Amino acid sequence: MSFDWWTFGLQAANVLILLAILRHFLFRPVAEIVERRRRETAAALDAAEVARQAARDAEGAAQAEAQANRTARDAVLTQARAEAEALRQAQIQAAHTEAAHQIAEGRAALERETRARAAQGLRQAIDLGMAAAGRALAAQPAGLPGYAARLADLLNDLPAARRAALVRGGNLRLVSATPPDPAEHAAILQALAPHGIAPRIDTDPALIAGLDLRSDSGVVQNSLAHDIDRIAQALHDDAGH
Repeated sequence: MSFDWWTFGLQAANVLILLAILRHFLFRPVAEIVERRRRETAAALDAAEVARQAARDAEGAAQAEAQANRTARDAVLTQARAEAEALRQAQIQAAHTEAAHQIAEGRAALERETRARAAQGLRQAIDLGMAAAGRALAAQPAGLPGYAARLADLLNDLPAARRAALVRGGNLRLVSATPPDPAEHAAILQALAPHGIAPRIDTDPALIAGLDLRSDSGVVQNSLAHDIDRIAQALHDDAGH
């Protein structure tokens, strides 16, 4: 059997697409963490605004005190006004300085946390996708005859009632990522002959590689795409523990 570089390239492209999908969906938890950090920083900015409002209130109090002093003691009006103004300016400056400091610290912390979480999530997504693809590829049979032999084993492992329902369910067909050549077709029929079935063969490139058995009553999944999904889910569950 000759090696089909076109089929191999198509299957490799599908693997890369699947990895991109894994990366997208596994990155979502990281985005939620970043959003939580953003809300915490926003709360810090609100606190800074409260401090700024307190400075404004202090300014108003200083002005009221100055007005009272002007009414009660005209003799010391100039000195009292100067002292109150100096105190007001000092309070405003201190409040503005503190608010600016808190805002700068909050923004810097958010930026650091965002970069760290994004890098960590990207590394985890890539590692998870590569591990799933590597394990799945290592477990794949050699060509369609190999998938046919594995499908026969899967049928043997099914409970008799479920196997009978699948075979007799109507619209029985094999689904392959690529059309088999005559030699592969013969090998597939030979592998399934003990089960007394010779279904038609359809194609579905989404399988990447493999040979599913489908009917109106169910499906026996036997493809690289299914193996990658299953292994990725297992790795994700292990990482969660």
